[in-house]
Amino acid sequence: MSRPDIMVVVVAGIAAALSYAFGHGGETGSRLRGAWERVRPYVFSYVRSSPATFVYAGIIMVTTWVIAGSNQRLADALLREQSTNLTNLRHHAIDVLVRSAFWSGTSYALPTIALLAVVLAPAEFWLGTRRAITVFAVGHIGATLLTAAGIAVAVHFGRAPRGIERTIDVGVSYGAYCIAGVLTYRVPAPWRYAWAAGLLGAFALTSAIGGEFSDYGHLVSVLLGLACYPLTRSAPVRERARVPIYRPWLPARDVPLHAPPLELVPDVATVDDTPNAQRRPSAPRRAAP
Repeated sequence: MSRPDIMVVVVAGIAAALSYAFGHGGETGSRLRGAWERVRPYVFSYVRSSPATFVYAGIIMVTTWVIAGSNQRLADALLREQSTNLTNLRHHAIDVLVRSAFWSGTSYALPTIALLAVVLAPAEFWLGTRRAITVFAVGHIGATLLTAAGIAVAVHFGRAPRGIERTIDVGVSYGAYCIAGVLTYRVPAPWRYAWAAGLLGAFALTSAIGGEFSDYGHLVSVLLGLACYPLTRSAPVRERARVPIYRPWLPARDVPLHAPPLELVPDVATVDDTPNAQRRPSAPRRAAP
């Protein structure tokens, strides 16, 4: 049994155990249900605030499991058909530029989904769905084409490794790192320079040490993300920047850390003796289109 098969069995076993505990009485089941009821509004609010991100994550999970369930020869052939290598770009560029973004290139879905949840989800809530998709596309397509141009030049002068024209190049990394670049403008001012310097320094170092074409592509994608600054200047984006980045259920003002998601607060005026009592909306904030 391969490692992906073992992972599937383990995940299925955990899911079955949790289902049994939820469906039956007892102290363990009661504790699990109580813990889930406490975190459920926060989890649902986070997912609803970034719908495109989690739809995308679901697609990535499916395609990754397809690769995990295939033998090595079939997996390589399948990924090579989706790859943005020079051969595919010459013959059907638009197809592979789109399809390559929906395959992680590995047999492990969780690291990719974690990257999307930590990087893409807060960016989608902050920028809005359409702007976040635009930034992701700029990174994925722009870095792919610029990297391919560099490879073509290297091939022309005989400096590229043999067979690179048919290599496998798929994944979410170019788009995700472009999103990480534009998130520089969401980081508070004292820290944004360190964030940008860390991203650029890390990828410049890996490019200098590794020298792989994907390393250069990652550096280019971060630079493209930094160039997307104009998309962060609209009034709705600036307003959503006032909400804590990983707590989209909070209103755009100072609130206690233990404040519940807005969906838990009734749509009535808060009882308060002070003249500043205000009404809280009953639905969590969502990403604007």
